[in-house]
Amino acid sequence: MRTAPYLYYIALVVLLLPCAGATTVQVSSNLQAAIDATAPGDVLQVGPGVYDKIEITKSLSLIGNGATIRAGGMDACVKVLADKVNISGFLVRDGFYGISLENVTNCKISDNTVIRCTQPGIMLKFSDDNVVERNNASFNGLGGEGWYGIYLTNSNRNLIMDNAAIGNGAYGINLFPSCNNNTIKGNVLERNMYGLYMFRDCTNNLIESNIMARNTNSGVDMRFGSQDNIIVNNTITNNVVAGITLMESSGQNTIKNNVISGNSRYGIQIQSGSDSNTVIGNNISNSQTGIFLDSSGSLLYGNRMADNVIQADDRGSNTWNAAYPTGGNMWSDYLGQDKMSGPGQDAHGSDRIGDEPYKINAQSADKYPLIGNQVQPIKIIEKSIDPLSTTVGNNVAVKVKLKSKYDLGSVVVHAMDSKGVAPGGYVSMALSGDVYTGTLATALMDPGKYDLELSVGDARGNELKESLGEIEVVPRGAGTFSPSSSNGGQS
Repeated sequence: MRTAPYLYYIALVVLLLPCAGATTVQVSSNLQAAIDATAPGDVLQVGPGVYDKIEITKSLSLIGNGATIRAGGMDACVKVLADKVNISGFLVRDGFYGISLENVTNCKISDNTVIRCTQPGIMLKFSDDNVVERNNASFNGLGGEGWYGIYLTNSNRNLIMDNAAIGNGAYGINLFPSCNNNTIKGNVLERNMYGLYMFRDCTNNLIESNIMARNTNSGVDMRFGSQDNIIVNNTITNNVVAGITLMESSGQNTIKNNVISGNSRYGIQIQSGSDSNTVIGNNISNSQTGIFLDSSGSLLYGNRMADNVIQADDRGSNTWNAAYPTGGNMWSDYLGQDKMSGPGQDAHGSDRIGDEPYKINAQSADKYPLIGNQVQPIKIIEKSIDPLSTTVGNNVAVKVKLKSKYDLGSVVVHAMDSKGVAPGGYVSMALSGDVYTGTLATALMDPGKYDLELSVGDARGNELKESLGEIEVVPRGAGTFSPSSSNGGQS
């Protein structure tokens, strides 16, 4: 059963309040000596200045006011070895670690800036039931291998909330290994290699309402035994590889109600060994591939798939819809109608579900594609062919007006015979104003009927092949009347 992280948060708030009889001590020099001299539960208010590394072995509160803690070499700036320690308001920088919690509980690290540390800015090691909130853990791990903004290892039931982890060497937030029942909420994880990275047997974590953007790999990456996690209500945009990646992580991870947009290669990629996950209610748009699955047993429905070059690539055996009438997903390029209803789509009347399945590949389909906001990446607005019938040697004028979100490449019209072969007749269309125009020369074409097929692609790789209409080419001297036809209007 999943543990509710917020219950722990409520308990932590009570535990972290200063004791009624605590003594407040003003500190302006030798912070370690002041710590050693205080009693458990005391509050140290630390004034402006630069202080050397500290180690805390008793429960107390440190409140910085213009105070900087620095360390060098292999040292941690702040090492916490006692329960119920509160640290807030400091600039912590240049250590091997910034703030390190080791085998402790019920501590609170808040409103600090932790930068330019060699490895983690903030680290929780074998530490449970702590709160890390409103810190700026950025630009850490930039030397050598590069590591973390915030790092949890073997730590459970912690609340990591409203922090910024930006521009770190590898990970904004990293959980490895065996970190369970943590809540990661409201953080900004940008311009790292990975926004959030979860590795090796991390379960029952809640990843909620974070912003994970412009990372050089993935916004969220979960690997090797990461199970029963919930990724919900996040904004995951413009990451270089993927919005969300799962690898070797089977077992009821839920990806729900996220905005996943503009990720270069994949919106979501669920790789091999990641079976039986649930993907519901996400808005997935503007990626090369919206959803990629190289695994089986997952359930995907209620997602809005818009403007991806490849909407879905299913290389396993997965289910793309819930039962009727909940239905499947909204596909922006679905061209089916909605005139029928019912589980078999065989009763008269609209039900906001497409009458025909949305085909993903030869084996997979969304049985109940949802109707709403369908938009073709490239659409024919107007078209005309003049004339529709002509003798061999005469020309045919072709015009077409197109609508597209992205820049178009070459626009070509081929004259296809009854076998679907282009026997030599084609038109390379040129843009004139907002209309593409061209002339089909029939001098080298055999008499017969031809379908004029438009072929065009855009800068994102979307392609459109669609018939503009049929012409007839007759032998010279046949006396056939050749009407001048404008096949204009909506396609």
